[in-house]
Amino acid sequence: MADKIRYGIIGATVQASKFVEALNLSANSVVVGIADGRQALSRKFATELDVPHVYASYSQLCQSSEVDIVYITVENKERYDCAKLALKNGKNVLLESPFTRHRVGAGELFQLAAKKKLFIMEAQSALFLPIIKKVKELLEDKTIGEVKFIDVKEKHEIDDKGEWFSEIASGGGALFNGGSNLLGVVQFLLQDSIKEWSGFGYNRVGKADTRCVLALKCGAVLINSLITTDFDVESELVVYGTRGKIKIPNYWEGSAAILENGLGTKRFVLENQENELVYEVDHIASCLASGAVVSPIVTPKLTMQSMTIIQDLYQKWYGDPLN
Repeated sequence: MADKIRYGIIGATVQASKFVEALNLSANSVVVGIADGRQALSRKFATELDVPHVYASYSQLCQSSEVDIVYITVENKERYDCAKLALKNGKNVLLESPFTRHRVGAGELFQLAAKKKLFIMEAQSALFLPIIKKVKELLEDKTIGEVKFIDVKEKHEIDDKGEWFSEIASGGGALFNGGSNLLGVVQFLLQDSIKEWSGFGYNRVGKADTRCVLALKCGAVLINSLITTDFDVESELVVYGTRGKIKIPNYWEGSAAILENGLGTKRFVLENQENELVYEVDHIASCLASGAVVSPIVTPKLTMQSMTIIQDLYQKWYGDPLN
Protein backbone atom coordinates (compact mmCIF):
# COMPACT_ATOMS: atom_id res chain seq x y z
CA MET A 1 0.00 0.00 0.00
CA ALA A 2 1.24 3.50 -0.79
CA ASP A 3 2.47 5.96 1.85
CA LYS A 4 -0.99 7.53 1.85
CA ILE A 5 -4.31 5.70 1.70
CA ARG A 6 -5.60 6.30 -1.82
CA TYR A 7 -9.36 6.75 -2.24
CA GLY A 8 -11.41 6.23 -5.35
CA ILE A 9 -14.90 7.71 -5.05
CA ILE A 10 -18.04 6.30 -6.64
CA GLY A 11 -20.73 8.97 -6.83
CA ALA A 12 -20.19 12.67 -7.54
CA THR A 13 -22.52 13.77 -4.76
CA VAL A 14 -22.61 16.62 -2.28
CA GLN A 15 -21.51 14.18 0.44
CA ALA A 16 -18.59 13.11 -1.75
CA SER A 17 -17.45 16.73 -2.04
CA LYS A 18 -17.44 17.02 1.77
CA PHE A 19 -15.43 13.81 1.92
CA VAL A 20 -12.84 15.16 -0.54
CA GLU A 21 -12.48 18.25 1.65
CA ALA A 22 -11.78 15.94 4.61
CA LEU A 23 -9.21 13.98 2.61
CA ASN A 24 -7.47 17.23 1.71
CA LEU A 25 -7.14 18.00 5.42
CA SER A 26 -5.81 14.56 6.27
CA ALA A 27 -2.10 13.81 6.56
CA ASN A 28 -2.50 10.14 5.73
CA SER A 29 -5.16 9.89 3.01
CA VAL A 30 -5.70 11.28 -0.47
CA VAL A 31 -8.26 11.15 -3.28
CA VAL A 32 -7.00 9.80 -6.61
CA GLY A 33 -10.14 9.51 -8.72
CA ILE A 34 -13.89 9.79 -9.20
CA ALA A 35 -16.47 7.78 -11.14
CA ASP A 36 -20.11 8.60 -11.66
CA GLY A 37 -22.68 7.24 -14.08
CA ARG A 38 -22.92 10.77 -15.48
CA GLN A 39 -19.55 11.52 -17.08
CA ALA A 40 -20.17 15.24 -17.35
CA LEU A 41 -20.84 15.40 -13.62
CA SER A 42 -17.66 13.41 -12.90
CA ARG A 43 -15.58 15.84 -14.93
CA LYS A 44 -17.19 18.85 -13.26
CA PHE A 45 -16.61 17.31 -9.83
CA ALA A 46 -12.95 16.57 -10.62
CA THR A 47 -12.32 20.07 -11.98
CA GLU A 48 -13.93 21.89 -9.05
CA LEU A 49 -12.27 19.75 -6.36
CA ASP A 50 -8.95 19.12 -8.10
CA VAL A 51 -9.41 15.33 -8.24
CA PRO A 52 -6.59 13.87 -10.38
CA HIS A 53 -8.46 11.28 -12.42
CA VAL A 54 -11.92 10.69 -13.87
CA TYR A 55 -12.67 7.01 -14.44
CA ALA A 56 -14.89 6.01 -17.35
CA SER A 57 -16.82 3.48 -15.26
CA TYR A 58 -17.19 2.02 -11.79
CA SER A 59 -15.41 -1.11 -13.01
CA GLN A 60 -12.42 0.88 -14.25
CA LEU A 61 -12.10 2.61 -10.88
CA CYS A 62 -12.38 -0.66 -8.96
CA GLN A 63 -9.75 -2.29 -11.17
CA SER A 64 -7.26 0.57 -10.87
CA SER A 65 -3.95 -0.20 -9.16
CA GLU A 66 -3.94 3.43 -7.95
CA VAL A 67 -6.91 2.84 -5.62
CA ASP A 68 -6.62 1.29 -2.14
CA ILE A 69 -10.16 1.89 -0.89
CA VAL A 70 -13.44 2.78 -2.59
CA TYR A 71 -15.78 5.28 -0.96
CA ILE A 72 -19.34 4.67 -2.19
CA THR A 73 -21.92 7.44 -1.98
CA VAL A 74 -24.29 6.75 -4.88
CA GLU A 75 -28.06 6.45 -4.37
CA ASN A 76 -29.02 3.77 -1.87
CA LYS A 77 -30.33 1.25 -4.39
CA GLU A 78 -26.93 1.13 -6.15
CA ARG A 79 -24.68 0.73 -3.11
CA TYR A 80 -24.79 -3.05 -2.72
CA ASP A 81 -23.75 -3.71 -6.33
CA CYS A 82 -20.98 -1.10 -6.19
CA ALA A 83 -19.59 -2.49 -2.92
CA LYS A 84 -19.66 -6.03 -4.27
CA LEU A 85 -17.83 -4.89 -7.42
CA ALA A 86 -15.14 -3.20 -5.35
CA LEU A 87 -14.63 -6.21 -3.07
CA LYS A 88 -14.46 -8.63 -5.99
CA ASN A 89 -11.68 -6.47 -7.42
CA GLY A 90 -9.72 -6.59 -4.18
CA LYS A 91 -10.57 -3.12 -2.91
CA ASN A 92 -11.33 -2.06 0.65
CA VAL A 93 -14.71 -0.37 1.01
CA LEU A 94 -16.27 2.54 2.88
CA LEU A 95 -20.03 2.63 2.30
CA GLU A 96 -21.97 5.78 3.09
CA SER A 97 -24.88 5.14 5.46
CA PRO A 98 -27.32 3.51 5.14
CA PHE A 99 -25.08 0.54 4.40
CA THR A 100 -27.41 -1.30 2.01
CA ARG A 101 -31.12 -1.50 1.27
CA HIS A 102 -31.57 -4.77 3.15
CA ARG A 103 -29.99 -6.83 5.91
CA VAL A 104 -29.32 -9.89 3.73
CA GLY A 105 -27.21 -7.82 1.35
CA ALA A 106 -25.30 -6.27 4.25
CA GLY A 107 -24.48 -9.72 5.60
CA GLU A 108 -23.27 -10.86 2.18
CA LEU A 109 -20.91 -7.89 1.90
CA PHE A 110 -19.42 -8.51 5.35
CA GLN A 111 -18.93 -12.20 4.50
CA LEU A 112 -17.30 -11.42 1.15
CA ALA A 113 -14.96 -8.86 2.73
CA ALA A 114 -13.96 -11.34 5.45
CA LYS A 115 -13.32 -14.05 2.87
CA LYS A 116 -11.06 -11.75 0.87
CA LYS A 117 -9.47 -10.23 4.00
CA LEU A 118 -10.54 -6.74 2.97
CA PHE A 119 -11.66 -3.82 5.13
CA ILE A 120 -15.29 -2.74 4.96
CA MET A 121 -17.18 -0.22 7.09
CA GLU A 122 -20.37 1.82 7.13
CA ALA A 123 -19.67 5.55 7.24
CA GLN A 124 -20.69 6.73 10.72
CA SER A 125 -18.69 9.93 11.15
CA ALA A 126 -20.54 10.98 14.32
CA LEU A 127 -19.02 8.07 16.25
CA PHE A 128 -15.53 9.52 15.73
CA LEU A 129 -16.29 13.08 16.77
CA PRO A 130 -14.23 14.21 19.78
CA ILE A 131 -17.37 15.52 21.50
CA ILE A 132 -19.12 12.14 21.22
CA LYS A 133 -16.05 10.44 22.70
CA LYS A 134 -16.03 13.00 25.51
CA VAL A 135 -19.70 12.37 26.31
CA LYS A 136 -19.07 8.62 26.31
CA GLU A 137 -16.29 9.17 28.89
CA LEU A 138 -18.59 11.32 31.03
CA LEU A 139 -21.22 8.58 30.98
CA GLU A 140 -18.66 5.90 31.87
CA ASP A 141 -17.49 8.06 34.80
CA LYS A 142 -21.10 8.26 36.08
CA THR A 143 -20.98 12.06 35.86
CA ILE A 144 -24.78 12.11 35.65
CA GLY A 145 -25.27 8.90 37.63
CA GLU A 146 -27.04 5.94 36.04
CA VAL A 147 -28.35 6.65 32.56
CA LYS A 148 -32.12 6.19 32.41
CA PHE A 149 -33.42 7.91 29.29
CA ILE A 150 -32.25 9.39 25.96
CA ASP A 151 -34.28 11.82 23.87
CA VAL A 152 -33.18 12.43 20.26
CA LYS A 153 -34.57 14.85 17.69
CA GLU A 154 -33.15 15.11 14.20
CA LYS A 155 -33.99 17.12 11.11
CA HIS A 156 -32.36 14.94 8.48
CA GLU A 157 -31.25 17.00 5.50
CA ILE A 158 -30.98 15.18 2.16
CA ASP A 159 -28.36 16.88 -0.02
CA ASP A 160 -29.29 15.11 -3.25
CA LYS A 161 -33.00 14.57 -2.67
CA GLY A 162 -34.81 13.48 -5.82
CA GLU A 163 -37.70 11.25 -6.76
CA TRP A 164 -35.83 8.29 -5.23
CA PHE A 165 -36.35 9.69 -1.71
CA SER A 166 -40.10 9.08 -1.87
CA GLU A 167 -39.64 5.48 -3.07
CA ILE A 168 -39.07 2.71 -0.53
CA ALA A 169 -37.74 0.41 -3.26
CA SER A 170 -35.05 3.00 -4.07
CA GLY A 171 -33.96 3.38 -0.47
CA GLY A 172 -35.97 6.47 0.34
CA GLY A 173 -37.60 7.40 3.62
CA ALA A 174 -36.74 9.31 6.78
CA LEU A 175 -36.03 6.21 8.86
CA PHE A 176 -33.91 4.55 6.21
CA ASN A 177 -31.74 7.63 5.67
CA GLY A 178 -31.60 9.05 9.18
CA GLY A 179 -31.94 5.91 11.27
CA SER A 180 -28.46 4.41 10.90
CA ASN A 181 -26.63 7.37 12.42
CA LEU A 182 -29.12 7.77 15.25
CA LEU A 183 -29.07 4.07 16.14
CA GLY A 184 -25.30 3.96 15.83
CA VAL A 185 -24.68 6.88 18.18
CA VAL A 186 -27.07 5.59 20.84
CA GLN A 187 -25.55 2.10 20.86
CA PHE A 188 -22.02 3.53 20.85
CA LEU A 189 -22.70 5.80 23.84
CA LEU A 190 -24.36 3.02 25.83
CA GLN A 191 -21.95 0.29 24.66
CA ASP A 192 -24.87 -2.08 24.28
CA SER A 193 -27.24 -3.28 21.57
CA ILE A 194 -30.82 -2.10 21.21
CA LYS A 195 -32.89 -5.20 21.93
CA GLU A 196 -36.46 -3.89 21.73
CA TRP A 197 -38.07 -1.36 19.40
CA SER A 198 -41.32 -0.03 18.00
CA GLY A 199 -42.35 3.04 16.08
CA PHE A 200 -44.60 4.89 13.69
CA GLY A 201 -43.92 6.55 10.37
CA TYR A 202 -45.92 9.09 8.42
CA ASN A 203 -46.18 8.82 4.66
CA ARG A 204 -48.46 9.63 1.79
CA VAL A 205 -50.10 6.62 0.18
CA GLY A 206 -47.59 4.73 -1.90
CA LYS A 207 -44.68 6.91 -0.75
CA ALA A 208 -41.86 6.52 1.74
CA ASP A 209 -42.01 8.05 5.21
CA THR A 210 -41.15 11.71 5.59
CA ARG A 211 -40.99 11.54 9.40
CA CYS A 212 -41.06 8.88 12.08
CA VAL A 213 -40.87 8.35 15.82
CA LEU A 214 -39.13 5.40 17.47
CA ALA A 215 -39.32 3.92 20.96
CA LEU A 216 -36.24 1.88 21.80
CA LYS A 217 -34.86 -0.08 24.74
CA CYS A 218 -31.13 -0.59 25.25
CA GLY A 219 -30.46 -2.51 28.44
CA ALA A 220 -32.24 -0.54 31.17
CA VAL A 221 -32.24 2.67 29.12
CA LEU A 222 -35.33 3.88 27.26
CA ILE A 223 -34.90 5.98 24.11
CA ASN A 224 -37.38 8.24 22.36
CA SER A 225 -36.46 9.57 18.94
CA LEU A 226 -37.88 11.72 16.15
CA ILE A 227 -36.48 11.82 12.62
CA THR A 228 -38.02 14.33 10.25
CA THR A 229 -37.36 15.53 6.72
CA ASP A 230 -40.45 17.68 6.19
CA PHE A 231 -40.37 20.25 9.01
CA ASP A 232 -37.76 22.00 11.11
CA VAL A 233 -36.79 20.81 14.56
CA GLU A 234 -33.80 21.58 16.76
CA SER A 235 -31.53 18.58 16.25
CA GLU A 236 -30.15 17.40 19.58
CA LEU A 237 -29.45 14.37 21.73
CA VAL A 238 -30.12 14.58 25.48
CA VAL A 239 -29.00 11.90 27.94
CA TYR A 240 -30.79 11.86 31.30
CA GLY A 241 -29.29 10.21 34.36
CA THR A 242 -30.15 9.89 38.03
CA ARG A 243 -27.95 12.90 38.86
CA GLY A 244 -28.19 15.16 35.82
CA LYS A 245 -28.24 15.35 32.05
CA ILE A 246 -25.98 15.94 29.04
CA LYS A 247 -27.19 17.73 25.92
CA ILE A 248 -25.42 17.52 22.54
CA PRO A 249 -26.73 20.02 19.96
CA ASN A 250 -26.40 18.80 16.36
CA TYR A 251 -24.99 15.53 17.71
CA TRP A 252 -24.13 14.16 14.26
CA GLU A 253 -21.63 16.94 13.51
CA GLY A 254 -21.39 18.99 16.69
CA SER A 255 -18.45 20.25 18.72
CA ALA A 256 -20.14 21.09 22.03
CA ALA A 257 -21.98 19.43 24.90
CA ILE A 258 -23.70 20.86 27.98
CA LEU A 259 -23.49 19.00 31.29
CA GLU A 260 -25.95 19.73 34.08
CA ASN A 261 -25.60 17.98 37.44
CA GLY A 262 -25.43 18.74 41.16
CA LEU A 263 -22.23 20.75 40.66
CA GLY A 264 -23.90 23.15 38.24
CA THR A 265 -23.77 23.62 34.49
CA LYS A 266 -20.62 23.08 32.44
CA ARG A 267 -20.18 23.55 28.72
CA PHE A 268 -17.65 21.42 26.86
CA VAL A 269 -16.51 23.00 23.61
CA LEU A 270 -13.88 21.57 21.31
CA GLU A 271 -12.23 24.54 19.65
CA ASN A 272 -11.19 24.52 16.01
CA GLN A 273 -12.91 21.25 15.16
CA GLU A 274 -11.87 20.17 11.71
CA ASN A 275 -14.23 19.01 8.98
CA GLU A 276 -16.18 16.40 10.97
CA LEU A 277 -15.28 13.67 8.46
CA VAL A 278 -11.53 14.00 9.12
CA TYR A 279 -11.73 11.96 12.31
CA GLU A 280 -13.39 9.10 10.45
CA VAL A 281 -10.80 9.29 7.66
CA ASP A 282 -7.97 9.09 10.19
CA HIS A 283 -9.59 6.11 11.91
CA ILE A 284 -9.85 4.21 8.64
CA ALA A 285 -6.20 4.97 7.83
CA SER A 286 -5.22 3.58 11.23
CA CYS A 287 -7.24 0.41 10.61
CA LEU A 288 -5.71 -0.15 7.19
CA ALA A 289 -2.19 0.53 8.47
CA SER A 290 -2.65 -2.12 11.16
CA GLY A 291 -4.16 -4.65 8.76
CA ALA A 292 -7.58 -4.61 10.45
CA VAL A 293 -10.45 -5.74 8.23
CA VAL A 294 -13.21 -4.29 10.43
CA SER A 295 -13.47 -1.19 12.57
CA PRO A 296 -13.47 -1.73 16.34
CA ILE A 297 -15.96 1.16 16.58
CA VAL A 298 -18.34 0.78 13.62
CA THR A 299 -18.42 -3.00 13.85
CA PRO A 300 -20.37 -5.34 11.58
CA LYS A 301 -22.49 -6.19 14.63
CA LEU A 302 -23.44 -2.54 15.08
CA THR A 303 -24.34 -2.08 11.43
CA MET A 304 -26.27 -5.35 11.24
CA GLN A 305 -28.30 -4.55 14.36
CA SER A 306 -29.24 -1.14 13.00
CA MET A 307 -30.20 -2.75 9.68
CA THR A 308 -32.32 -5.30 11.56
CA ILE A 309 -34.27 -2.60 13.40
CA ILE A 310 -34.86 -0.49 10.29
CA GLN A 311 -35.89 -3.46 8.16
CA ASP A 312 -38.23 -4.83 10.84
CA LEU A 313 -40.01 -1.50 11.22
CA TYR A 314 -40.42 -1.05 7.48
CA GLN A 315 -41.81 -4.57 7.19
CA LYS A 316 -44.41 -3.67 9.82
CA TRP A 317 -45.26 -0.37 8.18
CA TYR A 318 -45.24 -1.40 4.52
CA GLY A 319 -45.13 -5.19 4.33
CA ASP A 320 -41.63 -6.41 3.48
CA PRO A 321 -40.51 -3.64 1.06
CA LEU A 322 -36.76 -4.11 1.42
CA ASN A 323 -36.31 -7.60 -0.02
